[in-house]
Amino acid sequence: MAMREMRWRNRLFVPVFLLVLTTIYVAAAFRISPQFSEGLVGPRFLPLVSALLMYGALLHIIRNELVSGEESDKGGFWRPAAIVVATAAYIALFKPLGYSVSTLAYVCVLFHIFRYHEGRPLRRLIYAIAVTAVFYGLFALVFGVRLPTLLDLI
Repeated sequence: MAMREMRWRNRLFVPVFLLVLTTIYVAAAFRISPQFSEGLVGPRFLPLVSALLMYGALLHIIRNELVSGEESDKGGFWRPAAIVVATAAYIALFKPLGYSVSTLAYVCVLFHIFRYHEGRPLRRLIYAIAVTAVFYGLFALVFGVRLPTLLDLI
């Protein structure tokens, strides 16, 4: 019984830790003050949308771990660590490489991490381009956010 309790705690440690970090991130996002009224899409918009998506994903993971009584070796620690590293790289490369290149690379890396359409690189690339284009359309065209370009050239 004690061993099962310890495994349960180990499986929930990373999701609960990320939940705490997301809460700190949201608190910091609320301290961002716009210099002037920007309507729906201000400097807080993207951090709050990202945090809401993260909350949803983490709560789904925690619920599945609590409901599932079986021990799973799938994933392990490398996937969350790989996602954190990929996200840090995306943030670091977003401005110098621009939205299109950095987002396309980021989506491709996430697809690889989650083995989405594994063994079908062309389909994976087409979906990554579609995701990049949809979010470009959302932010640049619908919300009017100026996204960085490749070395401010393209």
